[in-house]
This record gives sequence, structure tokens and C-alpha cells, in this order.
Amino acid sequence: MKRRDLIFALLLSLMLFSGCDSKQAESTDTSQSSEKVAASSEKSAAKTIITLLDGEKELSKKDLSFKDGESLFDVLKENYSIEDDDGMITAIDGHAQDAKNNKYWVFTINDEQVNVGAKDAKLKNGDRVVFKLEQF
Repeated sequence: MKRRDLIFALLLSLMLFSGCDSKQAESTDTSQSSEKVAASSEKSAAKTIITLLDGEKELSKKDLSFKDGESLFDVLKENYSIEDDDGMITAIDGHAQDAKNNKYWVFTINDEQVNVGAKDAKLKNGDRVVFKLEQF
């Protein structure tokens, strides 16, 4: 009789301990999947540096995050006060073009002149953008 009670107590103990272990394992699995989701969302965030110049004078320099493939226009719109004329940038943070003095905004990406407007320029992670008010 005592032996049967001992075996019953052992089995009951094993069931209780195994129940605790599976809950802990489920908790660990849930936290690991949450970490994977956070890591994948970090991978989709890209970085760029946008510099504003008036001639050779630096007006502003910002390190920005954006979604990979987002247009330069949208990134500017989210981070600066801009004015445009049908997608052509005419002013950034109060620094406007001056048609009388033939001074206009031009931009480069990774030190290369871009032949499309800011709406059509798609940014990639690590791109360096320079907007310059240049006199022609």
C-alpha cells in the first residue's frame, strides 16, 4: 500500500513539473518570435544623410531613417518644411530658390548628379544626399 502511494506521488510530481516546463518553453518561444519580428522590422528601416548647402555654406545635416525604396521627396516632406512646384523643390526649411539671381536647388545622391526629380529618386540604405542652392 505504501509503495502504491509513493508511486502515485511520484507520478503526480512528474506531471506537475512537466506542466511547468512546457509553459516556460511556450513563454520562451513567444518571446523569441517577438524578437524575430522586431529584428525584421529593423531590417526594413534604412538610413540616409541629407545635407543642405547654400553654395559652400552648410545649412543643415541630418541622419534620417526611412523605408528602403521610399522616394526622396517623401523623406524630405516627412523631415523638412518644403515647398514644391509640381514636384520640383522650390524651398527647404525657408531657404528658397531665387529666380532673379538664377539660384536653384540641385541635388546629388552619393556624389552623383541625379537626372530625375525628387519624387522619382528612390533612396537606398546608406545613400548620401546633398541639396545645394546653386547659381547658374
